[in-house]
Order: sequence, then structure tokens, then C-alpha cells
Amino acid sequence: MKLFRLGGITFRFHWVFLLLLFVLAFYGYLTETVMLFSLVLGHELVHLLVARAQGLEVGDVELFPFGGVARIEDVLELDPHIESVVSLAGPLFNFALVAVSLLLYANVPVWRESEVLLFFIRCNLSLGFFNLLPALPLDGGRILRARLSGVLGFQQATELAIRLSQLLALLLFLLALYLFYLGNLHITLVAAAFFLYYASEKERTAAMYAFLRSLSRKKQLLHKQGVMPLVTLLALQDAPLKEILRRFAMKKYHRVLVVTKDGRILGEAMENEIVDTVIAKGIFASVETALSYSGKK
Repeated sequence: MKLFRLGGITFRFHWVFLLLLFVLAFYGYLTETVMLFSLVLGHELVHLLVARAQGLEVGDVELFPFGGVARIEDVLELDPHIESVVSLAGPLFNFALVAVSLLLYANVPVWRESEVLLFFIRCNLSLGFFNLLPALPLDGGRILRARLSGVLGFQQATELAIRLSQLLALLLFLLALYLFYLGNLHITLVAAAFFLYYASEKERTAAMYAFLRSLSRKKQLLHKQGVMPLVTLLALQDAPLKEILRRFAMKKYHRVLVVTKDGRILGEAMENEIVDTVIAKGIFASVETALSYSGKK
């Protein structure tokens, strides 16, 4: 559901967020509803401001009860450091608000009696710590992926983060069932579990498109910088291109030597030729098909 546009960026509600706001307002928590919405929006705005400060283009933002998902129209994944900085900005914003609130609570007596201030502190702590969980598409999951991508490659790091996300979703759901068994119903835990599972599955598709987009633009960075580390991979002729992509690392260029099972070299394909083959033939085509794009087949 489209909410509004600000600075050329479209903000959208996810239906779960809309339902939660409606339920809170219906039960008389109008102030808390406005506060929750404002904090989630502020959290995402900080992400966007930091992304733009890093020279990135932002498409749209979908708001969830526990944060949001911003679609970056640039090669954020090419630089793990930038992805970490952009991701960490949101939780730091919430913790900064907590610090200011605690100063008010400690030094201004009238604020010590304010239930609204305590709710404000709890909301910021919840948003900050929840978003630091190592699960995609949360900020903590993006930071984890950024740290792992330099070692495992972007695709493998994404898949590992998604599996961890789904494990955390299962644990949250089991915790909710256990608490319900004890007589305590925690709707927020159930909502968080379903959100994590749904959003991580959605991230799997988005990550592949982002990965291919970033690979296609890496050539531009090479032309701009003039130099880039070269990594050579060795692959059997029938290995699927999906397995090659899984081993590509950001900020490095790749050459793939294609060999037979007895070790005879059939040819080599550069990274851009692998990407062209993926676009034309799909990720399950054999690496041998990429040789036709290098003119060596």
C-alpha cells in the first residue's frame, strides 16, 4: 500500500504493519500508535540519509512493524563496508534516542512520571535490538552478510544469512508457543517470526537480482579505478553456473578456467562472459556454455 513520496522516494505500508497500527488504535493506544509509526519511519529515514550520503540511489521503502526494507538502486553490495555503515545507522539512531530519553528521565523530575517516555524508551530498545539480530532483511543480517561476503562471496553469504533468518524465525515461533502453553499470549513474537520467514524468502529473490545487477556494473568500477584484484577459479565443464556465481566475491574480478575431468583445459571465461551466459541461459546452464561467449568454444 503506497503511503506517500518524500524526496523522490516512495514509502509503502506492508499490510501487517497497517493491521498492527489499526489494532493498537482500536484498543485506545492512539499515542503509542503514532509513536511506533514515527520511530519506524525515522529508523528508515536515517538509513536513506546515510545511503544518499554514500552516493547511493534509493528506490522505495516498505514499512514493517519492526522496521522497513529499502530498495537501493545502486551497487550497495559491491562494498561490504558501505553496506555495514548504512545498515548500522538505523539501530544507532534508536539507541541515540534511548540515551537522550534516559538523560531526560534522570535530570528532569517531571519526565520520571511519564508513561509515554517509558514506552518511547521500550520501543526504541525493541527496534534497535531486534534489527541487530543476524537475520535478513534486518540490519544485523545485512551486516553479517557484508562481513561474510568478502570470504564466501555474496551469494553464499546471502544463503547462509537466509538460513539463519529462518532458524531464528522458527525459534521465535517455538518460544511463542511455549509462552502460550504457560498462559501468556505474545502476538508480537508470532508476528516477528512470520515476518522474518516471509521477508527472508523474499530477500532470496531480491538478492539474486541485486547480485547480477552489481556484477554487471562492476565493469564500470574497473574502468573508473583502472585496477581490480583478479581471482582465478577452476571448474569442471559440466559445473552449473549457479555454483560459479556462489563463489564470486565483491570488489574482485574473476576468471574461470574450464577443464575436463582428466584436467585438460577447454578454455577460460571472464566474469562478464559468465554474467552474459547467466542472463541468456540461466543459472543452471553448464559453465562450458560460457566459452561460446568468449569465442573459445
